[in-house]
Amino acid sequence: MLSEQAKDAGCLSTAGQRYCIGIVGAGSIGCYLGAHLCQDNALDVKLFGRETMALELAAHGLSATSFDHQAYFAQPVAFYSSLNSLIECDVVLLTVKATALVPMLTQLKRFLRPDVPVVAMQNGIGIGEMLNQDLANPVLRAIVPFNVVKNRAGQFHRASAGAIVWQHNHYAAVNYVIDAFSSLNLPVQLCADITAAEYGKLLLNLNNALNAISGLPLMQQLLDRKWRLLLAAAMQEWLHICYKAGVKPLAYTALPNALLPWLLRLPTVLFRRAAAKMLAIDEQARSSMSDDIRSHKRTEIMFLNGAVVRMAQLHQTTAPVNSLLVEQIKRLENGDGALSVDELLRQTGLRA
Repeated sequence: MLSEQAKDAGCLSTAGQRYCIGIVGAGSIGCYLGAHLCQDNALDVKLFGRETMALELAAHGLSATSFDHQAYFAQPVAFYSSLNSLIECDVVLLTVKATALVPMLTQLKRFLRPDVPVVAMQNGIGIGEMLNQDLANPVLRAIVPFNVVKNRAGQFHRASAGAIVWQHNHYAAVNYVIDAFSSLNLPVQLCADITAAEYGKLLLNLNNALNAISGLPLMQQLLDRKWRLLLAAAMQEWLHICYKAGVKPLAYTALPNALLPWLLRLPTVLFRRAAAKMLAIDEQARSSMSDDIRSHKRTEIMFLNGAVVRMAQLHQTTAPVNSLLVEQIKRLENGDGALSVDELLRQTGLRA
């Protein structure tokens, strides 16, 4: 049964136009967003992904739930394991992982009309520039700050807060999608400086590697000061690089970015109080990189902490903490064990 918000979404004005929205790479994020858009009667939503997911959604339907008790359900779901039907789409939300972008580009060029805007929703910096080199299509960026996990077959759960940061644009179909999300209590923040947004999101994503290395749920990891000291040091390196690059990263938290390392270094009893909003996450939530390690998949480490290392070299500085984290994730990808938190602290010269 639809919520009142879902009913209202079907009444947004499209000036008589019915838009076809393609979600390419429909995993956790793509399916979560798709469940919302399927509530809107003016949208023809097509999801593209693995055949196993198509079978799962055919059997169980598609539902999106949230830590703030929002819930949406869709069945039947138009899900395709081939991209042939992409030719019908007026907007494409590209939700594959950054590691899958290069092989996906060849497929997009075969099936996508060149006038159709592509909204790239990957973590990492320089994604838009990379896509613009290979696609004739207009490329926009949108950054998803929250964590989505699959609780059970067909159900995708948002475990943390945050508004999607979306690049300002003049495309009617794209802006209709933005309005549809907003009407369904999935907030969107429009942004003119997408570079600042990417740099700010990377600051938060530096914890993905630490969460994967720790093997702990996010809440438990963040309440351990030893792991927070490593995160504070990794963030400090990135903020120094941003300063040298002349970029002021967008703040995704109520606290200014420059004060985040200070907050993380507080004793846990004070951190728990001061960071109550930051800790508004499900107790069992983990980073997507942690999920990738447990699933023996290649991670996005080179688009996150690896990007910090590359940018440090570009600006003639160093990022030893992020370099060490890249090394540890590579060990985990190869099936080896990572260092303990105490050994990581010792090697970086940090004191608990």
